[in-house]
Amino acid sequence: PRAGATMGPPPRVPLVLLLLMAAERTARGSFPEEPGPIAVAPPDYVKHYPVFVGHGTARPGGPEVGGTQRLNIQRILKVNRTLFIGDRDNVYRVSLEPSGAAEMRYHRKLTWRSNQHDISICRMKGKHEAECRNFVKVLLVRNESLLFVCGTNAFNPVCANYSMDTLEPVGDNISGMARCPYDPKHANVALFTGGMLFTATVTDFLAIDAVIYRSLGDSPTLRTVKHDSKWFKEPYFVHAVEWRSHVYFFFREIAMEFNYLEKVVVSRVARVCKNDMGGSQRVLEKQWTSFLKARLNCSVPGDSHFYFNVIQAVTDILELDGRPVVLAVFSTPANSIPGSAVCAFDMTQVAAVFEGRFREQKSPESIWTPVPEDMVPKPRPGCCASPGMRYNSSSAFPDEILNFVKTHPLMDEAVPALGNAPWILRTMTRYQLRKIVVDTAAGPWGNHTVVFLGSSTGTVLKFLILPNATSSPTPTTPGSQSVFLEEFETYQPGRCGRDTEDERRLLGLELDKAAGSLLLAFPPCVARVPVARCQQHSGCMKNCLGSRDPYCGWTPEGSCIFLEPSPRVTFEQDIAGGSTSHLGECEGLVTESFVDEPDGLVSVNLLVISSVAAFVIGAVISGFSVCWFIGHRDRKELARRKDKETILAHSESVVSVSRLGERRARGALLAPLMPNGWPKELGKVTQHDLDSGVLPTPEQTPLQQKRCPGALQNCTWEQSHNIINAALRDPGGSGPAGAGRGHGSSGRPPRGIPLSCHAILHPPAGSRRPPRSSYGDFGGTPHPSPERRRVVSAPSGDGGDFTEGPPWHPEQLNFNANNGTGRPGAHLKRNHTFNSGEAAAGGYGRHGTAARAARAPGTPRPLTDLQHLLRYGVERTPSGK
Repeated sequence: PRAGATMGPPPRVPLVLLLLMAAERTARGSFPEEPGPIAVAPPDYVKHYPVFVGHGTARPGGPEVGGTQRLNIQRILKVNRTLFIGDRDNVYRVSLEPSGAAEMRYHRKLTWRSNQHDISICRMKGKHEAECRNFVKVLLVRNESLLFVCGTNAFNPVCANYSMDTLEPVGDNISGMARCPYDPKHANVALFTGGMLFTATVTDFLAIDAVIYRSLGDSPTLRTVKHDSKWFKEPYFVHAVEWRSHVYFFFREIAMEFNYLEKVVVSRVARVCKNDMGGSQRVLEKQWTSFLKARLNCSVPGDSHFYFNVIQAVTDILELDGRPVVLAVFSTPANSIPGSAVCAFDMTQVAAVFEGRFREQKSPESIWTPVPEDMVPKPRPGCCASPGMRYNSSSAFPDEILNFVKTHPLMDEAVPALGNAPWILRTMTRYQLRKIVVDTAAGPWGNHTVVFLGSSTGTVLKFLILPNATSSPTPTTPGSQSVFLEEFETYQPGRCGRDTEDERRLLGLELDKAAGSLLLAFPPCVARVPVARCQQHSGCMKNCLGSRDPYCGWTPEGSCIFLEPSPRVTFEQDIAGGSTSHLGECEGLVTESFVDEPDGLVSVNLLVISSVAAFVIGAVISGFSVCWFIGHRDRKELARRKDKETILAHSESVVSVSRLGERRARGALLAPLMPNGWPKELGKVTQHDLDSGVLPTPEQTPLQQKRCPGALQNCTWEQSHNIINAALRDPGGSGPAGAGRGHGSSGRPPRGIPLSCHAILHPPAGSRRPPRSSYGDFGGTPHPSPERRRVVSAPSGDGGDFTEGPPWHPEQLNFNANNGTGRPGAHLKRNHTFNSGEAAAGGYGRHGTAARAARAPGTPRPLTDLQHLLRYGVERTPSGK
């Protein structure tokens, strides 16, 4: 700064920058970066994928056997080289050979419709005709030759066995209650093991009673406790797996342990013993004695964990690095930040949690707390009874154990994810992940693990799981165990159906390892998509190797090819990455930098920084706007006040004041009125001669005269002013009207002059004004009181001396338009106080009788110019209270 200058306040820009930097560090510390895919498949590729839309194969010598009705697929099941598709009223058997066909066609079709009786009952229950159909919800392999199928059957579920080869029915139908849901929108899972059917669904028409159910086989039928929120609270079942002596069910539900937080959805895993025989006749009869459940923890670690609580899909048990592992897809609730994660769970750790502490709620108002170990009965509740134990059957358990299991189904600890962090993390995307399938033997030598994730819009994301991902002893960084290889579209609006959210909804995802393809089920079609698109990297070695795709390899011939298992050709790969820097650039290379933010989205860091910057800038702009508005309003108010003062001091407008300054004596003579009724000297009073009492009050402000409607013919005020205006235009007074105005002794008013106006201008000759007792008080005028303010009107102009005049006749003053109707007493609607005795006589002739005597007979009486008052359009009448 220059010499002598004072330093101003420090600038605020560095403070804003500090806030932005702090927000960036916070976002970076809370959520890891999410790199985009290495490659993105061109959109045109989806046009070449085979689809199934319900068409059959062409038979020799006959027409094509195909369906023309639009599909409504519910389930798909892959068995070896055959795909079974469960549709509405139909089951299709599609051969997966040959894999290169342009369209997938069925070879067998089972039509299984609801009978008319079931449809009628369904309609009577209030359901629509489209809902009263048979939607296939269960497709299971019962044995080597039988297919177990269940359908909703117009809200009366039914199940049956069919031949896998011919789709012919085998045996009779059986009830589908507790095996299949009533409504096709409801979720369900089913599993056959040891000849027994384990299902998880709802058992009633209203979907209130959720159940895990065991039926068929030689064991007795068992179910969970009915209508007990400690066992289930609005569950949504996702998957079931068998491991060792238990069957595990994965689902999500409303957590009763967090009931103080209203409805909190959490993910669970529950298990039951396969050999459970139920309880005694006193406790848990025909119900599970081994049912326990625990929470699944899939969250981003930190000072405050970010949980992915909504489980969407679970794989079967996989062998990863020699450990039994399941991979599960989780997402955030619909009203939260959109995001999805994939967590891995070791089944040994899952089983260990069920050997830990129990959690209980001692009273409905108390919180859930761990149960002390000494309060747990022996043998441990929830264990499987087996021969050689003290109790070889669950029905022999003592009531103490059974009661404890019934009231304590929840475990205290949650099942931790491998690495205590998600393996795959995707947030701030336009879709959420819904399905998962894993290839544990990817690549030509089967030594890589690739995960395929299906989104809610049909987009598939392909990830490479890094080696030894399951053996990390310490918490890892979320997403560091995987590499985002590729993103590609699978839904074909032109061939499958409409491009709507409902028809793009992914229902099923299967891996056809032999053909190197994925099978994706949508409501209107099934698409077959290759696991890799190696041809898009042909012509560029760096592009092919940089894709890090285990299914692709670069050949010496200069092409990027799909590698079959145990290939016999020479190829080159770079799965670990980092060895392509010596290769030159090639046109069309798709790198991570080009697709860092797919779908035009931004990272969490940039989103947080932008939000903070927008808040700071918005606050500054808002402050300036408010300051400008307040200043503008003050300036406008000041200008308005100055305009009023100017009008009061200099304008010729009519201004009503209540009194003059205090310097004038109270008994001073009132100024004589001018021809228009205003005092003479008041026009000479300046602004400095007036105090606050001079300003008019609302009660003293004269009313604005209203114009007479054209339909009224007796408007005296309007006719009076018309005559006055005519007199102003003809001051000489020709004709009868002029003679009438010149002779005040005329007994009849001149032609054309109203009686009220004529009475004011020419009072009767014999009328005399009563004498006044004091100056300013007149017999015809109400006497002023101390509370009454004298009101005069003060325009500019000359005024004559005060002289005697005719008496005051208030009924003859028709200046107010409200009094122009001629009704008796209409002029008394407003109280008027006139403090000048010249109001009647001097309103139009200021000099009264003396002035008339001074004029010679026959001389035209001079008229006062009132035009400067009439041009304002307002009749000023003396008024007061």
